[in-house]
Amino acid sequence: MNKEVNKPFFEHLEELRLRIIKSILSIIFFSISGYFFSDKIIELLIVPVENIDVSFQVLKITSIFLIKIGISIICGLFLSFPVIIYQILKFVLPAFEGKITNYRIFIIIIICLLLFIIGLFFGYYILIPTSITFFSSLSIDLDFIAVNYTLENYLVYLIWILVISSITFQLPFIIMLLNKLGIVSRKFLINHRKHIIVLFFILAAFFTPPDPISQILVVIPLYILFEFSILLTKFKK
Repeated sequence: MNKEVNKPFFEHLEELRLRIIKSILSIIFFSISGYFFSDKIIELLIVPVENIDVSFQVLKITSIFLIKIGISIICGLFLSFPVIIYQILKFVLPAFEGKITNYRIFIIIIICLLLFIIGLFFGYYILIPTSITFFSSLSIDLDFIAVNYTLENYLVYLIWILVISSITFQLPFIIMLLNKLGIVSRKFLINHRKHIIVLFFILAAFFTPPDPISQILVVIPLYILFEFSILLTKFKK
């Protein structure tokens, strides 16, 4: 039996506190670093609307500063992702049977990071252009409407899409974790495959524009990741 499992409750609580502190310090460090590149990040996020006749507005004198702060924090969260995953794994994995090696943790982090990056690219190059094209098309025939966005609203929308997309691609990791904890079994996932696909369509309807193409673009990778997750649950060790 792993000695980590036999730790008293308060020792687990103290370990959890320390790992949360380490994650927060990482976020703070990368957030401060991200502030110096906030202008470049904003320019990158505006690229998807460069071909659309739209202008951005800021309505408050403090808007640009607050936008940069928000962008910095999001940057800190994204760049701290490997650190956060590492802290989660180091805290949770000792509860599982079998020897936990640093190599195994490293492989899991690499896989999660790869899926995270794929999710960001999927959101940036597919979901965002598709959704912006859809919403912009609604005003094409309305000549009396000038398309002006507030910079805050636009960036919040784009970041929301990127967050949802990157988290969505962590589905295999989440399912494997739930499976290891005994919350979800492989048999349950297989028997409820149809219900889960319906759930994917419901989630896609919430997080994408109300058109079937965007929803299908979200459901397809979700389903592929789901089947990949079922495959991974075969490996218990």
